[in-house]
Amino acid sequence: MLIAGSLVAGALLVPMSVSTPPAGALSNSPFCKAVFSWAEHPVPGPTALSIASYRSWVKASLPYYVTMEANAPNAKTKQILGFVVTVLKAYAKSTNLKVLAAYEKLHHAQFEADVKVLAVAVKSCAASGVITLP
Repeated sequence: MLIAGSLVAGALLVPMSVSTPPAGALSNSPFCKAVFSWAEHPVPGPTALSIASYRSWVKASLPYYVTMEANAPNAKTKQILGFVVTVLKAYAKSTNLKVLAAYEKLHHAQFEADVKVLAVAVKSCAASGVITLP
């Protein structure tokens, strides 16, 4: 089962093929810089299907999402990233993988819709020249 963090990570990576832009090509957008930093320095995913492994990945990933939320390009993206940050903070404290899986199952449709909104914001960064598409 996919968990919310995996869906969000997919939203940030799927719409783009990351390549390092030429020097000086970085946008002035703090959001785009945060997205590019996250994409260039991805946190390795969980190494096992265990709560400890997932919590470790969430804790390592959380600073990137917090930065993206703080610099979101619009209210809708900020709202979604705020929700993601709240969920990830709860996941980081969770002690039960079954509870997380049940939560994911219950909210899967909302996560999917949110991923589409985040993908639009990421594509905007790509269009601005921060992230290049093939």
